Amino acid sequence: MGSNVPQLKRLGALAVTLIVLAGCGQITSPATPTPTPTPSRPGPALVQVENSVLARPLSGLQHADIVYEYLAEGGITRMTVIFFNPSGTERIEPVRSARPITLLLQKSYQGVIFFSGASSKVLGQIRDQQIPALSEGSDGGVYFARDPQRRAPHNLYTDGDRLRQGLDKHAPRVTYQLPPSGSPPASPSPAPASRIDFRQTSFHRVTDIYSPAENAYTYVADGSPLMDTDTGHAIKPVNVIVIQVAHHDAGFTDVLGAPAQAFDLQGTGKADVFSGGHHFAATWDLSTPDQPVRYLGADGKPIRLPQGLTWVYVVDPGTTIAFS
Repeated sequence: MGSNVPQLKRLGALAVTLIVLAGCGQITSPATPTPTPTPSRPGPALVQVENSVLARPLSGLQHADIVYEYLAEGGITRMTVIFFNPSGTERIEPVRSARPITLLLQKSYQGVIFFSGASSKVLGQIRDQQIPALSEGSDGGVYFARDPQRRAPHNLYTDGDRLRQGLDKHAPRVTYQLPPSGSPPASPSPAPASRIDFRQTSFHRVTDIYSPAENAYTYVADGSPLMDTDTGHAIKPVNVIVIQVAHHDAGFTDVLGAPAQAFDLQGTGKADVFSGGHHFAATWDLSTPDQPVRYLGADGKPIRLPQGLTWVYVVDPGTTIAFS
């Protein structure tokens, strides 16, 4: 027993030393790595562009990331054109007024609206909700100019550099991540879709024709290609999406006195996705209003799409979408 006393003393001293060192932070255990936070960046530009006979030809849309096209009034359509990283001096034209659906898209993508005006109701919502929105007179008029070759009100334009300037000063910071580019799922086997036909409104018929050589669809509006003067060619979306969204009288009139249209762009609904000459049955999802609209495949996962212009047509529920 006596021979073990020195050894016990040494062990006791060692234990005390370890406790002291641990208290001083000199003995550590493996720690869980701290996740790297997603860096923030400015939200996108959402430019209001008119689509009517008087507005054509359009400019600058081919360089956009996403275009949402929807009924404005009287059977004509309007577009909310989204640029995530605008730059350059190519004109984006003609810029026109905002609509109620514009505010839903701004909330979804968390960007800055560039527009020429709106109804008193929409302007009041922009003011009361402090929505970032820039019009012709904002900041001394630096974000827009007038095209002397066109007649007002179809001659207001902006460009990528002006949009960037506005975003740098006014855009909210965002951290959301868009689905990475890629190819839609090959299973189940998608149906061929080299030609798409549907009537978006009572006065606006759309045909999109796929070119394998360009891996894009040519947008034909009411029998004629929809031209972009910046490129000198027809507008050619890489991806075409048709979403079915109910709309109703918003309860007030627009700047011209016509009933404003309110779209029920919330929750989920039916979508048809066309890419690479094929059709994919899908669902649009805006269950979270302050996150970008998602397009989900049959497996419930976001559909990966090739990089390039994505054109989203908003149509009435039950609209017949013919493709072959």
